[in-house]
Amino acid sequence: MTSRESVRCFYCSEYALVVKGYPVNAATNDLESFTPRCNLHWRFECSKCGEDTHFNGVAWCPDCESFTCLGCTDESMIREEFLVYDYYYNIPCHDCRKSNPALDYAEYCGTHPYQTGDLQPEGDIEVWRPTSKDVIEPQEFPHKAWGTERIVSLRRLPFAKRLDSLDGYSPKSVWDNMAPHWLSAEEENYHHKYFILPEVYRMLDVQKDDVILDVACGKGDVARHLANKGARVTGIDISKMLDYAIESEEKEKLGITYVRLNAEKLSDKFGNDSFGKVVCNMALMDFEDYRPTIRQISNILKDNGIFVFSILHPAFSFPATLGRRIPDDSERNEDRMRVIMDYFDERPVIYTWGTKPPSSIPSLHFHRPISSYLNELFKNDLLLLETSEPHASKEFVQRFPRAAYWDDERRPEFLILKTVKKSGIL
Repeated sequence: MTSRESVRCFYCSEYALVVKGYPVNAATNDLESFTPRCNLHWRFECSKCGEDTHFNGVAWCPDCESFTCLGCTDESMIREEFLVYDYYYNIPCHDCRKSNPALDYAEYCGTHPYQTGDLQPEGDIEVWRPTSKDVIEPQEFPHKAWGTERIVSLRRLPFAKRLDSLDGYSPKSVWDNMAPHWLSAEEENYHHKYFILPEVYRMLDVQKDDVILDVACGKGDVARHLANKGARVTGIDISKMLDYAIESEEKEKLGITYVRLNAEKLSDKFGNDSFGKVVCNMALMDFEDYRPTIRQISNILKDNGIFVFSILHPAFSFPATLGRRIPDDSERNEDRMRVIMDYFDERPVIYTWGTKPPSSIPSLHFHRPISSYLNELFKNDLLLLETSEPHASKEFVQRFPRAAYWDDERRPEFLILKTVKKSGIL
C-alpha cells in the first residue's frame, strides 16, 4: 500500500471519534486537501441538473430513486445535533417533492442509499450500519471539525474569551495595567504613523487657535501634535496613561490642559458648545458604552463643529475576523488569510495577542457593527462628511514589504470618520 492509498478519509476519521467502531475508509478523492475523502463522503450527481454535489448538499429519494441537490430546490434547515453537526438540510425531491435529508444525516439514520442497498459504492468501501447499540459520544459546538474551527485552530490567540458580563474587567483597569508597557514600546507605531494619524490630521484640518478636545487622549501624542500646530487643546482620559501626558506637558509647556475625566461625563466639566473640534483616536472601540460618549461629544461641540474619530475596522479586524497563517510560523504574507467569525456579536472580548508585554497583558475590546456607530452619530446631530479606509500604496509595499504586501494593500485595518454637528437637521 502506498502512502497515498493509506490516507484516511477526513469524515470517516471525525465520525469515528464520535461513534465507537465507525469504519474508517481510505481516502481516494481530494488527497492533497485539508479534507481527503472516500467515495462514501465524496460527491453525488444531481439527477435534475447533473451537477456533482458534496454529500452534505444532496438528498436521495428512495421513491423516485434519484438525487436532488440544494441548487435545484428550496431546502429547509432542521436543527438537530448528530455526529459532528448541529443541523442538517431537508431537501424536497425535484420530482415528487417529498422531503429527504441530505446524505450526511441520512447516513446517521441508516437511510443512505449505500446503507439500504439502493446503490452500490464504487471501490472498496466499508459502510457504517447504525444500530441502537452504537455508543455515540456527546459533542461540543462549534465543533472542531467545522471548516472555520479547523482554520482558527491552526494558530489560536494565547487567550481570547467573549464575555456575557465584564466579570471584574473595566477599560480603565485594563489600560492602567497596560500603561507602563505601552509607553516603553516603540514610540512610532507603523500603523499609527503611516495610516491612521495622517488621515486624522487631514480631516481635522487644524488651524491656529482652533479649540479642540482630545477624548481618551492617552499619553498625549495627538494633543501635542495639535498644540504644536497652534490649536488650544484639552485632553481627557481616565487611565494612568494621562499621568505621562501631564508629565510631558510639564516639560514641554505647550499650553495643553489635561483633565482626568470619564468621556461619558463631559458635561460635568464642559458647557454646551465649548469646542469647535473634537477628536477621538483609536479609542471608541475600547469604551464599554460608546453611546453616552457620542451624546456628550455632540453636547459640548459647537454647531457646525467637527468630530473626527478612528477605530479598528469593524468588518476586517479582530474579533469580527481572525488572521491565520498556513503554516502558522510562515513569515510570508501570501500565507496569511482572514477568517470571518461573527460580525454581529457585540459582546465584549478579553484577549492577549502575544507572550511578552504589552501583548501578553489582557486587552478589552468592544466590537460593534459599522451601522451601530453611524446610527448613533445620526441620532445626535452628527452628520457624516467623509470616511477613510487607509491602505498601503505601491510605494508603501516597497518600503514596508512584510507589513504591507498581501495585507495592508488588500484590506483596511482601520476606519476613520469625519462628522459635522448640524442641530435640528434630523
